[in-house]
Amino acid sequence: MSSKHKFLFLRQSGWMVIATFIGGIFMVGVQAFAIQMSKTDFNNFVALLGLLVVFGGVPAAALQTIFAQQASAAVTGEKVGELTATVRALLRSTFGFWMVLAGLALIFVGPVSAALGVNNPAAVRLIMLCVLPSLWGPILKGLLQGQHRFAPLGWLLMLEGVVRMGTFIWLVLWRKGGAAAAVWAVFTGLYLTTSIALWLTRDVWSAKISGPFSWKGWLIRGAPLTMGMGSYVFMTRLDNVFTKSLFFVADDVKLYNCAMFIGFAITQFIAPITAVMFPTIVRNLALSRKTDAFVPSLLVTGGFAFLAAAGCTVFPRLPLAILHFKTEAAPLVPWFAWALLPLTPAYVLIQNLLAQGRYAAAPWLILVPAIYVLALMAQAPGLVSMPPFDAFERVIQTLGLSCLLLFGVAAWFTWRKPAGLLSRNDPT
Repeated sequence: MSSKHKFLFLRQSGWMVIATFIGGIFMVGVQAFAIQMSKTDFNNFVALLGLLVVFGGVPAAALQTIFAQQASAAVTGEKVGELTATVRALLRSTFGFWMVLAGLALIFVGPVSAALGVNNPAAVRLIMLCVLPSLWGPILKGLLQGQHRFAPLGWLLMLEGVVRMGTFIWLVLWRKGGAAAAVWAVFTGLYLTTSIALWLTRDVWSAKISGPFSWKGWLIRGAPLTMGMGSYVFMTRLDNVFTKSLFFVADDVKLYNCAMFIGFAITQFIAPITAVMFPTIVRNLALSRKTDAFVPSLLVTGGFAFLAAAGCTVFPRLPLAILHFKTEAAPLVPWFAWALLPLTPAYVLIQNLLAQGRYAAAPWLILVPAIYVLALMAQAPGLVSMPPFDAFERVIQTLGLSCLLLFGVAAWFTWRKPAGLLSRNDPT
């Protein structure tokens, strides 16, 4: 990578760090204000966000990665036409998927509410409306990411945080709304930013000339990307669903959620670095140029995660106090910080593998969350009889070992010699 390209990479990464940090502050601010809700409304809100991640978050992470990859590789007129056809096909199909999903949720809202432990069917219906922008938004953001349009992408990240927090303050704190009002804040931010992203990418999806589109070819390429990104997303959400729906009373879950938000806030700072690294690697491969974006990204994100975990160990009450969370959750904060430490470099490794088209790792990566779920289920009978904090620590320890396993799988595939045509791609 030339000095000019290195400077551009650092500048783009710096902007994405700033944008993600500011947007993240407002997103975390929502959680800080949410802690002032009643314990029932707070736990319902967290459970509904978990449901949104399951239906929208896993496909969303994969869709953004898929379209970032395709947009980055669209360096010829033929590739640009294929990109247009693909975007149109996915916007139509995800809309149809959402219509079916929302319809089923409306019909079976009672059983869905009961399964989540949520006593507000209106909030369940509203969260299902949020699935559509959760699917469309990543497609459009992936286009911006792949086209290296990081300035508008960064502004969208900040705008969503500002709108979500502002709407939450108005509806929940001033108007004394409950879980449904909190979900409405999520709804407002998602639909506003998705509408703007549609306008910003209109040159792609509304182009008069488009190329061929094959569902078979797209699925062959998209399946491993979905598995790779899905493994990361599942690791960040399964524990919350587990603790909320199966075992613990509302007061205990609230403490667990406070510590969980601190731990997962650390992992969010890896996103801006990889958002720049991923399309940089794909574009350079498409143009047959060498790139060394991987190693700096790995060192920066891994170093940040280590320092954050050390800080949470020395001052576990500080982040809770800053966010006005319950400081009684402080004993869990270091556990979360260190448990999630391997997840940070694992995400960088996964992005690097996917950017290079080295998909052999994907089935093994998605196997890790399955092992994680089985491990939690096997411990369930014993966890029920344990004191709450001891049970929480056991759940977090299981999470940590699973994150370490995910890192190990990603690392093994990163540094093993690729076979066949992909052998020309060096992980760095």
